[in-house]
Amino acid sequence: MTDCTPSNSKKNKIAIYGGRPKKPIWRFFEQGEEIDKGHYIAICLACRQTFRPGKTTAMEKHIISNCLKVDHSICEAVIYMVEAREREISSGANIKRQNNDQTILEDFYESSDLSKERKEDIDTALIKAFSTR
Repeated sequence: MTDCTPSNSKKNKIAIYGGRPKKPIWRFFEQGEEIDKGHYIAICLACRQTFRPGKTTAMEKHIISNCLKVDHSICEAVIYMVEAREREISSGANIKRQNNDQTILEDFYESSDLSKERKEDIDTALIKAFSTR
């Protein structure tokens, strides 16, 4: 017969509230005490350095550049995660631009090919603007 009594230990408790799932970088960090609602101290599993609070970019930078005790394969995995996220963000931005009627910067400037007369008009206007009286 299986014991169905709820455990009082912190590890066995099931969270009742929702929230954002943890970022993949947390695989390489221990979650410390809660600082603020949903914000925790992060402790590097390799060197035990703490981050208060554990912010994704600081944790990634630590693993990639600063942690002297992290395994090379973990460093490579974090680099891959960061690059994949950046590719996803840039491709998502391109899709949004293509499917959106939003005005973009290119709508507000003319072609860079100027006629000789237009260049002379601009030069004259600049000379007048910057000449001392």
